[in-house]
Amino acid sequence: MNLQNNTILITGGTSGFGYEFASRLPALGNTVIITGRNAEKLKVTKQRLPAVHTIQSDVSKPGEIVNFI
Repeated sequence: MNLQNNTILITGGTSGFGYEFASRLPALGNTVIITGRNAEKLKVTKQRLPAVHTIQSDVSKPGEIVNFI
C-alpha cells in the first residue's frame, strides 16, 4: 500500500487511532482531512495539527454524509 502523496479522509480523527494517523500522515506528503462530531475537539486538533483539514460531520447520520460529498 502506498502511503505517500495521497488525499486521506479519516473519520473520528480527533482522538485515538484516528488522531495518531492524522498526526503522522502529513509528514509523508499526504493531504489529510479529518471529520468529527465535536467542533471544540476539531478546533483543538487543528491547532495541534495545522497541516490537517477539519470538517465537522457525524458520519452516523446519512444526511450529513450526503452533505459532506
